[in-house]
Amino acid sequence: MSAQSLREQAAQQRREAAASFERCDTDGFLSQWCAQRLGDELELQAAIEEAGGTAVFLAVFDLEGVLVPAKAVDTRYGPAWGLLPDDDPRGRFTGWFRESQARDPATAKATDAKKGFFVGYVRAPARARLRGSTLVTLQAVAVRTDGGFSREVEVVCNGHGPDLQEGLGGVYGRTAAFNRAQWERNAG
Repeated sequence: MSAQSLREQAAQQRREAAASFERCDTDGFLSQWCAQRLGDELELQAAIEEAGGTAVFLAVFDLEGVLVPAKAVDTRYGPAWGLLPDDDPRGRFTGWFRESQARDPATAKATDAKKGFFVGYVRAPARARLRGSTLVTLQAVAVRTDGGFSREVEVVCNGHGPDLQEGLGGVYGRTAAFNRAQWERNAG
């Protein structure tokens, strides 16, 4: 489906939500809310289609900047990276890496480096989905379609690129709140 067609469907969902509100005010709030969320999902899918069916996701790299076989997973202790024995995303985890929670970007990067890893970005095949644990948290997010790990991705930032030479960039150049929100959307 083309990006334009998806955007037209998203606009139609939003028109239906507005028409429902006009007809019944807040009595139809659930159908109005649903139409808005479906519109969000279609809009995100259109953006993914325009990017060649891909989206940007967090990934783990070793200290030399080589992609590490790891998948983002949600654990009972919060989001973490499950380290894989090989490139098969269905493999059993051989270890865990938890991204630093330090608020200071330099401290976060140094802490991750002590563990032997950097967090960076890759562009991977994706699709839009609605994710959330409650109606309040449900939102459109990009999810990987490659099982969570593949070497057939475009590396956007591996912790060693030119964006880091003038200081902290990539994941470590952003605020901790943005990193956490991005991570939680992708790990779900």
